[in-house]
Amino acid sequence: MNRSTRRELIGAAALGAAALSAPPALGRRLTSRRAGVGPGRFLDGVASGDPGPTSATFWSRLSTSRPRSGARLIVARDAGMRRVVATRVVPTGRSINGTLKTRVGRLKPYEEYFYIWESGNHVSDIGRVRTLPDPSSTQPLNIAFSSCQNYSHGYFSPHNAAAAEDLDLYIFLGDYIYAEGRRQQPDDPRADTFNANDLRSYRRKYRMYRTDEALRKLHQAHPTVHVWDDHEVENNYTDNKPAPSPLQRSAAYRAAFEWLPRRVTPSDRFRIYRSIQLGRTAEVFLLDERQYRTVDDNDRPVRLLGDEQYRWLVNGLRSSQATWKIVANSVVIAPMDYGGGPSMDSWGGYENTRTALLTELEQAGISNVVFASGDAHVYMQNLLASDQSVFASDPSHRPTAVEYVGGSVTSPAGQRSEAEVQARNPWNRQYNSYFHGYGHMALDGANLVTEFRASDITRPDGGSFAFERFTQPVGTNSPTREHLV
Repeated sequence: MNRSTRRELIGAAALGAAALSAPPALGRRLTSRRAGVGPGRFLDGVASGDPGPTSATFWSRLSTSRPRSGARLIVARDAGMRRVVATRVVPTGRSINGTLKTRVGRLKPYEEYFYIWESGNHVSDIGRVRTLPDPSSTQPLNIAFSSCQNYSHGYFSPHNAAAAEDLDLYIFLGDYIYAEGRRQQPDDPRADTFNANDLRSYRRKYRMYRTDEALRKLHQAHPTVHVWDDHEVENNYTDNKPAPSPLQRSAAYRAAFEWLPRRVTPSDRFRIYRSIQLGRTAEVFLLDERQYRTVDDNDRPVRLLGDEQYRWLVNGLRSSQATWKIVANSVVIAPMDYGGGPSMDSWGGYENTRTALLTELEQAGISNVVFASGDAHVYMQNLLASDQSVFASDPSHRPTAVEYVGGSVTSPAGQRSEAEVQARNPWNRQYNSYFHGYGHMALDGANLVTEFRASDITRPDGGSFAFERFTQPVGTNSPTREHLV
């Protein structure tokens, strides 16, 4: 397979800045008038998502004064956009905030494609996507993940590093936006002072976040998937104290579907849980840990996933033929206690769900289950079992599963030492509350190697470096730790 280098991709992307700099073939097409294509500019970047072996979803947004318009998507095998394999004319309008989204099939497994959007007077940046491996493939993989990117607390510079990597998939693990604004503080690098609580303000929030250049670069370079957490709607909004109205929830969910390159399930408009098979090497299970939560009459947590999603997850883990089962998890599953007991807003508050799931894994003998988690704003590596207390009495106990918590992009955490955390939580094997960044997983048939990457978020071009590495041999559920700095 021929792949363009990162330098070539960046150079090609520059071609899409305007019609004058587009390849000659695009310049000719841009002067033509075709039904459904109207004027407008692509100011919010491009994105691809929900990839499969032969398909992907493509996204952009058309800024136009017209109430209804459209744009043309062009997908090609080369960055010069000459070996075209698909075109689509996609309508849009004010009712969907000018967003453009379409799914293209009949692509080849594990192949690199490039794409642009064109209007009547503008051409978007050039995006790049690679389809997933054939279902029978044992291709080694690279997956990255992050969560909690708060606009006012820093620049999304970790995404610059991730955009430059050779990744098969990037996973957003929740808190892609923060609906809550705040009064600007002296040390805030940029301002986000408004609250989102209706459709118009949620849309405004996503547009503001997409002004971050590194976030646009990440979407331009790699296919992504996303699971939401609380801040896409309202902080801790499933605690019923008070719960936001159904109208507010619907507005937040709708804006997320408009602004992210995900498919819509016709029978369940806001369903986001699904699995993604990456050959025989890995299967990713995307969870929704907000929409289906239930509490009792006293507002005490009862179920985290809901019955239908829980059964889907258990059955999927049981039947998966993949070596590695990656659970994309928006909240921490290990019941972390920092002195006040486990958090009620994570799996720790839903002990029955956590215990039942891990018991299912133990009884079925399902190995190589890995939770990639967000929300906590810290880096952690935790061992899991249906009875977490076993690690206090037997530190060498074979874990049921392993959890990697990949820090936060910018959101701050309370400062604690690793020794302090491990004294209360004997299942914890690594803890860092000082750095910001993302996690990276390299997977093959023998090992899963997870690295934690830290970034300088005080500058838009802040650098990144790896500071922890965990090597997990297949079948062991027992990673070894390596300090890198």
